[in-house]
Amino acid sequence: MNPLIIDTNERGSLPEAIERRCEGSRPTIPVARQRLIVGDYICGEICVEAKTIGDFIESMRNGHLWRQLDNMDANYQQFALVVWGDIGAHLRQLKARGSKATYGRILKELNGGLARVVADFGCIVYRAASLSEAAYFLSALHQKVNKPASRHGAKAVRRVSTNDVRLDAILTIPGIGQDMAEAILASCGSIEEAACGECLRDVPRMGKVLRNRVIDVLTNENPVTVQSNSSLKAETKERNKNE
Repeated sequence: MNPLIIDTNERGSLPEAIERRCEGSRPTIPVARQRLIVGDYICGEICVEAKTIGDFIESMRNGHLWRQLDNMDANYQQFALVVWGDIGAHLRQLKARGSKATYGRILKELNGGLARVVADFGCIVYRAASLSEAAYFLSALHQKVNKPASRHGAKAVRRVSTNDVRLDAILTIPGIGQDMAEAILASCGSIEEAACGECLRDVPRMGKVLRNRVIDVLTNENPVTVQSNSSLKAETKERNKNE
């Protein structure tokens, strides 16, 4: 099994909890420290950014979160966000600093932000109520990614149904959510214009990987499949050289 990679800049309770969890797993999950340009952890081929509730809300307000997600989208086929912590404990910390925040206000901002992450970026989101739960999820994710897919006998079918057939068509592309599909049509005006690619550069929060995928789906005469992370990064790097 390949090691679960932890960024060398990651400090504090979560990386330590992950290391303990991986060491106590059977079989033991190997862990390695490595300098990561993007993300905090690499579980198999999935890049993961992990934040406490306070860090998540602050980074969302100052815009840093959206830049981090853009970078993950541009460099990884699959990426995830883990937000951990107890809302009550976070509220008590705020109250101790004189804040007038309420539980309801924090819950609304937290859930609204997580919903935006999923809708705009097609990002995997996991909300962990505690430190140990976050560490458990990341170790379990790494184990699962390194095992063959389960044979559950079911076939996933993506259901799309809107009042606009153009939206339905764009929504079938992996990584495209409702907001992103609407942004594509708002920027390009039509699917035909989106196929040329130039107008896609003006779509907010659309990374290079997703933009190239949309162009491939709309213009390629051959079957289009979602590639593995390694081949996708190599292809993206080559395209970037030619842009």
